[in-house]
Amino acid sequence: MRWGDQWRGHACAVLLLSCAAVWGTGCKKEPAQASTPVDAGVVAVAAVDAGVPDAGTVAKVAKPLKFSDVTLTPQGTSVLVMYTLTNPGTAQGRGDACLSLHDDQGRVIEVKRMGGITVKGGTTDTFEDKVSLGGTSWKQTRTVMLYTAGEYRCSSGVSSATSELLRLLPTGQPAPADAPAPQELQSSQATDFEVSGVELTQAGQSDDYTLRYTVKNVSDHRASGSGCLRAYVQEGAPHLEESPEGDFSLAPGASETIKDSVIFDNDRNWDRVTVLRLFTSPYGCADGADTDNTGFKFMKPESIHAPEEGVEAEPAGDSDDETGMDSSDAYDPEEEFNREQQAPHGE
Repeated sequence: MRWGDQWRGHACAVLLLSCAAVWGTGCKKEPAQASTPVDAGVVAVAAVDAGVPDAGTVAKVAKPLKFSDVTLTPQGTSVLVMYTLTNPGTAQGRGDACLSLHDDQGRVIEVKRMGGITVKGGTTDTFEDKVSLGGTSWKQTRTVMLYTAGEYRCSSGVSSATSELLRLLPTGQPAPADAPAPQELQSSQATDFEVSGVELTQAGQSDDYTLRYTVKNVSDHRASGSGCLRAYVQEGAPHLEESPEGDFSLAPGASETIKDSVIFDNDRNWDRVTVLRLFTSPYGCADGADTDNTGFKFMKPESIHAPEEGVEAEPAGDSDDETGMDSSDAYDPEEEFNREQQAPHGE
């Protein structure tokens, strides 16, 4: 009987262990571990917990955001962009909205950050952003692309996109299926640009100074940059003044004539300046001079001097101004109106 009691005790222990094992897998379910929310502004793929979560535990799912109802309204050198973003996931989407402009070959003209966005999971929100562009960027634009990216990641291009890519015409209509595929943004260098035809003028005795120059893209890719005029008391000395001089984005082999005002912190320094250099590089005055960015050197014209106190610039188009225009460039609205009135009807 003792052996039998020992056997029953052993069998009971086995039974208890078996039941504990059953409870561990079926009778009593362990609480599911909540997954870490996935940010739609960082990861654009779905991430779902394995298994079935307990009641009250919701798996955070991140899905690519979607653009819709986009309108593009040019306003001078800016464009007003209105758009709707839909978040089909359950995780909050956040980051930056990006606008990429492309030319007739799909090359990137400019990539601009429109603004920060936050869209809760399962919701829709509408945004409005005004984006400043280069002077001729919109004129060269044949297609645009909208996407979202992580914070300040727009310039990384579509490889960092966290939304679906939306391609449109500048009118806001969908881009045709045969539109050139968008190309990756290529970095510009100071050596991509060649400067010629530099002309510095002053309107009479006033503080109105104008710089005109032609810049050409001598590289094999689209290149974007800005001009920067630096003034020196003498060759070899640190620059005394500097002034930003226009923005440009050029296709390979293309050129553009830039005209912009020259503004010094102290106009009296015009009487001290003897040497000027015009730099053209990706970031204009933010780029320092070096062996690859030596600038276009020219001497200050003798006609350029500090302004006289109280003298205002003469109106543009006056026959004796020094801006490079003559009377033939002047536009007379009244004369144009009279000419239209005299023209035969039906033309």
